[in-house]
Amino acid sequence: MALREVLKWPDVARIVLVDLDKTVVNLARRQPFLVKANAGAYTDSRVEVMQGDAFTVVPGLNEEFDVMIADFPDPDREAIAKLYAQGFYQRLLSRLAPNGVFVTQASSPFFAPKAFACVVATLDSVGLKTYPYVVDVPSFGLWGFVLATRSPLRPDQLVLPISTRFLNEPTLHNLFQLPKDIQLGNVEINRLAQPVIVRYQADPRWAAYD
Repeated sequence: MALREVLKWPDVARIVLVDLDKTVVNLARRQPFLVKANAGAYTDSRVEVMQGDAFTVVPGLNEEFDVMIADFPDPDREAIAKLYAQGFYQRLLSRLAPNGVFVTQASSPFFAPKAFACVVATLDSVGLKTYPYVVDVPSFGLWGFVLATRSPLRPDQLVLPISTRFLNEPTLHNLFQLPKDIQLGNVEINRLAQPVIVRYQADPRWAAYD
């Protein structure tokens, strides 16, 4: 469905989707309910699908991208924590266009607030300007994301040139205003050799989610 939404933008020329699980991709391509839900996104000629681990595949691509969207699983073990590590973000920079935008999911700022803050701090550490934001996802609750750029962003100048079901421009202009109860800082950088985010993700608040 994220692919469906990206394809709505008229200036999108090419999309490279990297996924580890071939079975999931095939299901999204062929299962009638999912095909209807994603509006047949995989049949669009602008879409190229690559199977593999994003940790090695993406830095090895021979092109730059204006937008990079990372929707990885929560960093609850070391094998996944590498996708939120300083070293990985540094490798991604070579694939991000000078005026490009990177955005990643960043766990729950309520159930794992330090994991959320850690993603922000780690992206800060590679020299990017970070713009964390939260969205209320009905199936998950309050969820965190971080948008990052090389140059400062002016949220009040952002425009929305496509039709959306929920987002409007006033909301977009205030998207990066975090509630007072969400505090950043006071966390370590997540590194390949020291995946501290796994500990932050294991916050005991998750017990309330179960």
